[in-house]
Amino acid sequence: MNIKSLLLGSAAALLAVSGARAADAVVVAEPEPMEYVRICDVYGAGFYYIPGTETCLKVGGLVRYEIGWAETTGDDGWIKTTKARVNLDARSETEYGTFRRFIELEYANDGGSTLRDIDGDPVGYEGDSSTSTVRYAFFELGGLMVGRNDTLFDGDLGGEFDAGGGDFINQIRYTFDAGNGIAVSLGLEEEDNNFDYIPLITGKVSVSQGWGSVDLFAGYDDRFSEFALKGIARVKATDALTVELLAAYESGATWFGLADFYEGYEWSVGGYLKYQVNEKLSVGFGGQYFADSHFGDFPSNTTIDVGNDDWTVGAVIDYTIVENLNAKLALNYDDGDSFVDGSFNGFLRLDASF
Repeated sequence: MNIKSLLLGSAAALLAVSGARAADAVVVAEPEPMEYVRICDVYGAGFYYIPGTETCLKVGGLVRYEIGWAETTGDDGWIKTTKARVNLDARSETEYGTFRRFIELEYANDGGSTLRDIDGDPVGYEGDSSTSTVRYAFFELGGLMVGRNDTLFDGDLGGEFDAGGGDFINQIRYTFDAGNGIAVSLGLEEEDNNFDYIPLITGKVSVSQGWGSVDLFAGYDDRFSEFALKGIARVKATDALTVELLAAYESGATWFGLADFYEGYEWSVGGYLKYQVNEKLSVGFGGQYFADSHFGDFPSNTTIDVGNDDWTVGAVIDYTIVENLNAKLALNYDDGDSFVDGSFNGFLRLDASF
């Protein structure tokens, strides 16, 4: 073998090895573009676009701790409750207007309880347990609202002593916005599952202006063929002082009862004063009078008139400790024909929201 053959053979070997290594080379893929969460300021603070969509989402919630007491039969100590609420608010725009979907779930725990016999003596202890409920689950499209929400008849004074009737209920509602702070709503609500084919009928007219607002409510319940009416006015007497007035009438027992479902009063009037001391502190005081009590008798399908007259007064102190942490102290007094003696009740509530 001569030197020329040796050099040619070595070059061929090097080319072969280089080609093999080139074939095995790792190819680095181009990174995919990242899509960051975009802020959605169309509906206010806290909304973000869901990636890949034009739907805006806001996640919120509340942690509540409350210590209460009441001078009533069976009250032997503090009444403590912890609640957790989580809500989702999704919104987008369509050719029919804003399309909104809203859900709020609540989890509550009242702690353990002492078991008592018929005489009220302690006989044991039961560990605590939690409860869960769907507070809200509805969608809105334009003026239409469908799902579980507060009854359209919902409305009361700003205190913690008063009663206005109504609760959460499954419903279909339409609101016509007439402009200039005027809105008219009509609702069909179902208070009982698989009971009949006639819903509760509710209506509301709202007027909101710079001086305050007036809301007029009406509700018809076919169970006893009775109706309820209510009016609430809120007037800004000064920049710091707000005056609230309530008047209500019930023809008989309805689901909208001022005392409870199918328990109420023929008429009621009330008022509440709220004074904003500063940006953190506000105080309020008011009262409500209830006349001619009644309840629904289901076997006879009639309203039974009892005729009791009752009244209640209360005071509230609201204080913002820091942003999203609020404290409320409430003290109420109840008396009248339905009570053997007048009694006090109240609570201290801490709400931490996000």
